[in-house]
Amino acid sequence: MNAPSEQVPVLIVGGGPVGLALAIELGWQGVACRLIEQSGGTITHPKMNQVGNRTMEFCRRWGIGEKVRELSIPDDFPRTYRFMTSSTGYELGRFEFPSRRDAVLEHSPEYLQRCSQLWFNPLLARRAASLPGVEIQYDTKLEGFDQDADGVAARVTEGINGESKTIRAQYMVACDGADSGVREALGIGLDGDHSLSFNLNIFFECGDRDTLFANGQSLMQMLFDGDGLWADIVSINGKDLWRLGLMRMPPGSHISDGEAGDLIRRAVGRDVEFRIHSILPWTRRRVVADRYSKGRVFLAGDAVHQMSPTGGFGMNTGIQEAVDIGWKLAATLAGWGGDKLLESYDWERRPVARLITDEGARNFTQFLKLPHGPAIAEDTEEGADIRRRFGQAMVDLRMMREYDTDGIVLGYHYEGSPLIATDKSPPPPFDVMHYRPTARPGHRAPHVWLDDGRSILDLFGKGFVCLKFDQNTGLDELVRAARERGAPFQLVDLAQPAIVGLYGAGLVLVRPDGHVAWRGAEAPAGKEAGALLDKLRGA
Repeated sequence: MNAPSEQVPVLIVGGGPVGLALAIELGWQGVACRLIEQSGGTITHPKMNQVGNRTMEFCRRWGIGEKVRELSIPDDFPRTYRFMTSSTGYELGRFEFPSRRDAVLEHSPEYLQRCSQLWFNPLLARRAASLPGVEIQYDTKLEGFDQDADGVAARVTEGINGESKTIRAQYMVACDGADSGVREALGIGLDGDHSLSFNLNIFFECGDRDTLFANGQSLMQMLFDGDGLWADIVSINGKDLWRLGLMRMPPGSHISDGEAGDLIRRAVGRDVEFRIHSILPWTRRRVVADRYSKGRVFLAGDAVHQMSPTGGFGMNTGIQEAVDIGWKLAATLAGWGGDKLLESYDWERRPVARLITDEGARNFTQFLKLPHGPAIAEDTEEGADIRRRFGQAMVDLRMMREYDTDGIVLGYHYEGSPLIATDKSPPPPFDVMHYRPTARPGHRAPHVWLDDGRSILDLFGKGFVCLKFDQNTGLDELVRAARERGAPFQLVDLAQPAIVGLYGAGLVLVRPDGHVAWRGAEAPAGKEAGALLDKLRGA
């Protein structure tokens, strides 16, 4: 390899929300890193609008949860989804959920937020830049890279003058999107459906809320014509910013601003004043990468999975990956992570991505099964019959499943992971819509409020945390084993009876990402204590 001009422990390629989240996680864990992004970092067309409650738990961990709430849609805005013939036409059905102000937080200290990428990305960038050791370089393009047994040499060009340099990193993580050049260079393929539909998004501004909310405020309006679902309107800020998504478009098609304006009027159902900001083509896919890493290069986000946005899973799944690979890189660089720790990233995260990607595709295909016909928007007996059947079909097809997803968002787990010390307890029944709290090893440690007002999740993040519910149990040998291996280990005594019942054991060991790694009635002794720590740290 050529001699490097600069060195950094971790190089992140791509400055979208997943890359920024990884930079935050690494910086928060005390790991120096550099993020390079080929654009100037300005978001001109929002792709993402939903920050799920699991992502919000991570934002809480990083100290920006309150700021996300401030930047989100107003807290009294109802989380309503309407199925319409147009904004001012017939309502075919709706799903209503409470606003953030009225929500009851049963299974998480956080509620999902409608915070557009317009504001979420800059917030992540500011938080990342505030952390010691984190550098962000915009207008910097990765031109190529080589790797050997000790690290990665990345060739980049910077700025308008195209100055070339080499950055030497111990590890590189590609968060460079659906068209990932790093994935292509590594020869990693994508399995699944490469084209479920071709779509165009129109980002526009319109202050006529009375017209666009003619049937009441809603986060989304799914629009149907004689051939079925053809578009949706997303309220980005609850006020004057909107996104019209067009389905059933011919592959590769483009439209002019004039054509986009006609489509906005058709979606609204009457003439309105508006200003178009941008038009973005995209392809709906259901694909997951063959592998998540090769050598010292790892991938995350859209670089390894692309899914239908029906469910709001895409970015949120990528941020789960950023936290997973982030703590594992931090442990490895600190010297307490074992030689198999980084290998577990693919093992744990790829099955989760497949599960979630399939769920997004399922939600999209359900739309195609809803009743439709030429008379759907007509004031006729035939039109009324279609609309009646539509409402019943929404129930029969479990259309609400797309919008009520705690079971998959909070219930994803790492069954059989080499880093998890499984017990003989049966897994709880899995249902996308219904989360069943469990501290079974591999699952996210369930939320509960502590007597001091914190969530138990606030205890986790840096190193292993052992929750001790039985005051008569000794942990000296486990603590000694952790100390000998340099693994950060914190013991927390908890005497709240309700938590003991929820966590199901006298001792529960939680790893940095908040997933239960082991639980038992007694601490392992002697060599067993060391063997347990070695398994959990991937040695």
